[in-house]
Amino acid sequence: MSLKQTGAPSVEPVSATLLKNWLRVDGSDEDTLIGELAAGARAYFENETNRQLITATWQLKLSNFPSDGGDLIMTISPLQSVTSVTYVNTSDVVTTWASANYVVDTDSDVGRLRPAYNIDYPSDVRGYDQDVVVTFVAGYGDAASDVPDGALLAVKLLAGNWYENRESNAPIA
Repeated sequence: MSLKQTGAPSVEPVSATLLKNWLRVDGSDEDTLIGELAAGARAYFENETNRQLITATWQLKLSNFPSDGGDLIMTISPLQSVTSVTYVNTSDVVTTWASANYVVDTDSDVGRLRPAYNIDYPSDVRGYDQDVVVTFVAGYGDAASDVPDGALLAVKLLAGNWYENRESNAPIA
C-alpha cells in the first residue's frame, strides 16, 4: 500500500501573519522562519493525526481490492469524496470502476469505500503492487476558517514551541 498527496492545499491553515501575531513578533526579520514554522507545524500535525486540514487530493495505491469484500479505508480524514477508482486488469488494461458500483462513507471519522449492494469488487485485477488506485479528496475545506479551532490551536502551539525553543528542538547529530 502507498499513500501520496497529488494535489496540495491552496493555503496554509495558519498563515505566517497569524502566527506572527500569536507569537507577538513585531518586526519582519524572522518572517521567513515564522512561515516555515507554520508550514512545518501543520505538516507535523497532519502526519501525526492522519488529518488533512485544508482540502487536498490523495492517491491510495494497493495491489488488490480487499479479498473479503470489506471496506477500503481512506487513512486521511476527513474524507470529502472519491474522485475515481481504477485498476489494472489481467489483460494489463487500466480500467475505471464505475462510481455506481461503490458507496462512499464520508460521515464516519475515517472515510470508507465499499461495494454497492449486490456488487462485488472486480475479480480481474492483475494483482501487482499499486494496481488499484483510489483517488480521493480530503480536508475540512478550502479556507482556514473551515478548520476546527482545536487543530488551529495545536498548530500554533507547536510552531510557537519551536520558535521559542529552537536549540532544544534541534536534532542530535
